[in-house]
Amino acid sequence: MARTAGPWSWSFPGELPPLEIVAEVVQSHALPTTMLFLETPRLLFRSHQIEDEDAFIAMHTDPEVRRYAGGRAWSVYEAVKRFRSGYLGNPAETYGLWATVFKEDGKYIGCCGLSAPGNDQRKYLAYYIARPYWGRGLASEASQAFLELGFNRLQLPSIFADVEKGHAISEHILQKCGFQFVSEEVIPGRGRIISLYELLQSEWRAHKS
Repeated sequence: MARTAGPWSWSFPGELPPLEIVAEVVQSHALPTTMLFLETPRLLFRSHQIEDEDAFIAMHTDPEVRRYAGGRAWSVYEAVKRFRSGYLGNPAETYGLWATVFKEDGKYIGCCGLSAPGNDQRKYLAYYIARPYWGRGLASEASQAFLELGFNRLQLPSIFADVEKGHAISEHILQKCGFQFVSEEVIPGRGRIISLYELLQSEWRAHKS
């Protein structure tokens, strides 16, 4: 059974209850006022809004974007579900992945931020940038902005980042920012190796001077 939402169409698994389908697709949202969180020379970081949905879907259904982030592209249905349940209207406070807008054209190009997963006391730098905007130094610009936030405003003692081994561009960005390799973790049954990096506040300040 095919359904459409805006320009997107997809098929739902037959076992998915029709009422759940309707709730997922036509659900309305009482959205808060957009929160502009941070700004750099070329980028704006704000909470996610409904107008970001199509660009979010296009990014996460792109196999090249997802290649080193789980290893597979999301289906359109999965991207819609994740956007509406986890991203729309968020973040509402400091930690989370902020909608990233390229000032030059006003378009949503990804999401970046500092995350604080579960009960983990460590804070992680993370970013996703849509493929049409690769090669412009935007991931580095976003990373530097959130490192400034973490170390200067939040006074974090350190910030972590993880990257799939072999993702040379992200590894280069982290190393350029001053991150140091800590360890590797093999994901059982998936053939993936995740490298953990850490940047101490003291090393970041020394790296900047």
